[in-house]
Amino acid sequence: MKILLSFTGFHDPFAEIPIAGEKETGPVLTVTSERQFDRVYLFSTPSTAEISTQTKEELQKRNKSLAVDICDVPLKDPTNYLGILKQLRSHFRAISKENHDAEFFICVSSGTPHMHASWLMLAASGEIPARILQTRAAKFVREGESRVTEIDFTNPQFPQIKPFGAFPDEDETRDFQSLSAELNIVGDHELFLRELKTAFTMAEYESPILLLGETGAGKEVFARLIHRASKRAAKPFVTANCAAFAETLIESQLFGHRKGAFTGADRDHKGCFEEADGGTLFLDELGEMPTQCQAKLLRVIQYGKIQRLGDSKESAVSVRVIAATNVDIKRAIEAKSLRKDLYYRFEATINIPTLRDRRNDIPKLAHHFLERWNQKHQKQRRLSQQAIIALLKHPWPGNVLELEGVVIRSAQLCSGKVIEPENLLFDEVLTASGLDALPEPQEGFALNDFLSTVRGRLIEKAMKRSDGNRTKAASLLGITPQAVSQYLRSRE
Repeated sequence: MKILLSFTGFHDPFAEIPIAGEKETGPVLTVTSERQFDRVYLFSTPSTAEISTQTKEELQKRNKSLAVDICDVPLKDPTNYLGILKQLRSHFRAISKENHDAEFFICVSSGTPHMHASWLMLAASGEIPARILQTRAAKFVREGESRVTEIDFTNPQFPQIKPFGAFPDEDETRDFQSLSAELNIVGDHELFLRELKTAFTMAEYESPILLLGETGAGKEVFARLIHRASKRAAKPFVTANCAAFAETLIESQLFGHRKGAFTGADRDHKGCFEEADGGTLFLDELGEMPTQCQAKLLRVIQYGKIQRLGDSKESAVSVRVIAATNVDIKRAIEAKSLRKDLYYRFEATINIPTLRDRRNDIPKLAHHFLERWNQKHQKQRRLSQQAIIALLKHPWPGNVLELEGVVIRSAQLCSGKVIEPENLLFDEVLTASGLDALPEPQEGFALNDFLSTVRGRLIEKAMKRSDGNRTKAASLLGITPQAVSQYLRSRE
């Protein structure tokens, strides 16, 4: 789907020309007459409300199948850059959420110069992944030439625009912004910011926190933010991946051991809890921890005491525990691979959104990773607008970690300065069709049960994405709100 974004101005829908009584098409009509679009969003200020209505009517008169929407931009001062940027960001979040697979174009010939500049900054920095179009008056165009030209930001004659910070919202605290920037946290999607701010708020308390999210979504980044924003920031931050330890050695690694505790224990050994004493211990892949070890972890969280293997005494430790997992908590508890009492001991749970759920952040993250690589290797690689669009359309099963890998690999092997879509090196293993993950038909397989489970999972995901709004969830799935309600009642 091709979508055009444009302010309306005093040359829309038609512009007066010097010859008395004659008019020519204004910028919006000119662009839509020379380029094909499926949808047009007209950005309208109070002073151009009537013009926007007239332009919409003229567009639909010329092309009845064209969808045209008017976006109200309540600006008292059309020269206020911050006001314009705030409105454009807000509207584009909603537009891109509804049309996440669309290819966007921006017409910069209508509106005030300040509006033109705002469009250019957002597009050139990658915040709005769109191609820029401009129109020229007929008197400047030779016969047979197009009145519409495209601006290519990858042209080396254009300066490279970089975002100054990741969080443009006005209500964020200075401490939150500075710490996020210091930790190289990039993103301003509402779902991501909501969970990040929750993590920042919970940092000042001593309660253990459980981070939930897919692989590569940024669980360790959240854990580091919590540690750095807490009273323990000057103390150690220790990470331990529960999946990396052999089952026979995990207790020793976490709680330590005395010399002679087992074969090969030729000296005393401090475990992760003692290493993190006074600070924070981040336990990744909690779902991979043996249940026997989970019982000991529960005791440490409850009483702040550990017992080394081979030791008859307990010793006190002061450790803030942050754990993370990518498993389905409900299923893990039902399968008894995760202790229910341990889960309840975590007083706060933070759900980190997938990259698929925060697609607006993809251009910012891609530019961020590429800029860091450029600085490290003294290169000047750039991502073309078409490459950004290709990144936006990718499913990203490996989330932010996968995006970073794709950007770096593509930069390393790109022969030119501009990375085009054909230069993007996606991981073919991760991007295999979802059909490959379907179970193999075999004796005992119940198709209806499988489809019912999939249906339920999708409804639950849609409810979560729409903050519990059944009508919105139904719209995301293409079913009726009654069908969503029926499923939820059956689950009760």
